[in-house]
Amino acid sequence: MSAASAILVFRSAALGDFILASPAFRLLRLRFPNSRIVLLTMQSSNKAIRESVARYSPTSPIPWVSLAMPHLIDEVVLLDPVAGVQSLLTLRRRLKALQIGRAFIFVDPGSPWMGRLKKLALLHFLLGWIPVLGWRAKGSLSGNPARLKQEGLLPHHVFGSTQFLKELNPAEPCQEGDIAFDLRVPPQSDAWAAALWQDRGLSGRVVLAISPGSIQLHKRWPVEKFQRLGQQLLEDYPDVLLLVVGTPSDTALGAELASALGERAINLAGQTGVLELAALLKRCRLVVGNDGGAMHLADAMGCQVVSIVPGIQYPDSIEPWNNRKFAVRHAVPCAPCYSFQACPLGHNKCMVDLPVAAVLSNCRHLLGKALSVA
Repeated sequence: MSAASAILVFRSAALGDFILASPAFRLLRLRFPNSRIVLLTMQSSNKAIRESVARYSPTSPIPWVSLAMPHLIDEVVLLDPVAGVQSLLTLRRRLKALQIGRAFIFVDPGSPWMGRLKKLALLHFLLGWIPVLGWRAKGSLSGNPARLKQEGLLPHHVFGSTQFLKELNPAEPCQEGDIAFDLRVPPQSDAWAAALWQDRGLSGRVVLAISPGSIQLHKRWPVEKFQRLGQQLLEDYPDVLLLVVGTPSDTALGAELASALGERAINLAGQTGVLELAALLKRCRLVVGNDGGAMHLADAMGCQVVSIVPGIQYPDSIEPWNNRKFAVRHAVPCAPCYSFQACPLGHNKCMVDLPVAAVLSNCRHLLGKALSVA
């Protein structure tokens, strides 16, 4: 295969998943600098999540991919999550025209073998019998997380997509020092954020952001605790301003929180697209909020992050990479539950019982002595 042949990467593109995979795209680009890299991706099969993203970004189903184009990814091809045979045949013809020479599957650590083999079969159907790498990591048929964790097969998710490095010839195993985020905000989004800073009087001020929402309700810390956290930060740091951010679905939640925090809080929930949010978060001193795409986005933009993480997965698995030691969890006997739609027991104690003091302590640590304390 020519070194300049096109490469296809198969990876789901939810915001947080995509950001955690972006270091692997960077490493792929470094390994194949002259190849055209095509991302084959899909929206969520969950209708509610697709509708939420559509409200957030009516012009693009995966706007965050722009942060990696064209320096990491040259082209994006969408796969319908419920595609029929005719749609797949049309997609196969389109991909054939791109002259793909090899493909990579970016998977999460310990993902079940059945899912990986389905992805492998789909790629061979679409691309023919070409080399496919990235899917051979150790795991199990069921993907039982407890056994995988015990055997050391559940590292941080940022490493899952780098599995392809071990399958190259020669192999190039990924080390912690190899992990870096190279996501770039488009100039027009940067200009929007600069204008916002000027119009809202944020220039020269210390700005913190709070992200109180989440698509999955069981991943939300109670809004009353966000209020107490915000009030304490405003009391401790008289020079600080707070921005409340979120999707259109969080507009009412953001308004409630901003109203409780008073005139030093600005509600921007529902008023930014993902690219504008990236430009905004890049200018913030600290971002605190529920585990999700906004926290990973802030982390990738170089911001300090305190992520409030539910007990869905094991510790040190999905925390924002550069700020993972500042993420806050509340230990409960039923964690991890690996339930991504709702709390299996209905009490949501991993979030409801998580104390304000723990989050506040990490915020204060990151803000440090540079800010004046009342």
